[in-house]
Amino acid sequence: MLSNCELSVVIPAYNEAQNIVDLIKDWHQAFVVNEVAYRFIIIDDGSVDNTVDLLKALQVELPTITIYPQNNKGHGPAILKGYEIGMQSPWIFQIDADHQFETNAFKGLWQQRHNYDLLLAEREVKHATLFRKIISNASGLIVHLLFGNGVKDVNSPYRLMRADKLQQALQRIPPNSFAPNVLITSFFIFTKKRIFTNVVHFRKNVSLKKSRMNTYFFKGCINSMLQVIKFRFTL
Repeated sequence: MLSNCELSVVIPAYNEAQNIVDLIKDWHQAFVVNEVAYRFIIIDDGSVDNTVDLLKALQVELPTITIYPQNNKGHGPAILKGYEIGMQSPWIFQIDADHQFETNAFKGLWQQRHNYDLLLAEREVKHATLFRKIISNASGLIVHLLFGNGVKDVNSPYRLMRADKLQQALQRIPPNSFAPNVLITSFFIFTKKRIFTNVVHFRKNVSLKKSRMNTYFFKGCINSMLQVIKFRFTL
């Protein structure tokens, strides 16, 4: 039954025991309300807490969950693995496991899907340190200069994609990409695919994680920018 689902929901997870159960239950309800035949594809990126145990317990209630464990490789490779697995469905939806955003914006994306190839819910406000905001803005500027305008939040982790169009992008994206969603957005812009955007809000009464800069993230961002520049000359 799951192989015939219209929507594959890709969720990379690393040490998300605090959020994963509420995330899955809330999104399951959203898909039920919107009458979506879906499956969860959870890529566990080497969690050392009880994320996987919680997911296995939840599978009894929700058999739409499939867990794919791997050694810790990073957020980017985990997303790419999920996308490849999700290709059995005509549509792929990606969200992060931290459960920071409301599910409401999905309805607008789903209702518009037949007219577009990439549908993004852009974050209205980003909770990050000033330096990380500078890095993120620089990444967006590079995309706009090299590929074109039209998308503000080029790395949005709340995206609905037509699988056959996504496959075209994945054929050109390196498997070790730090931020593959940036490259995917760039591909859709540059190849003039149909793109729709709306806005997603942070969940109410939830403790928001404020993204901070560290050595790993800084090196990853620099690498990501270089990958974006190199990617432009492969198209």
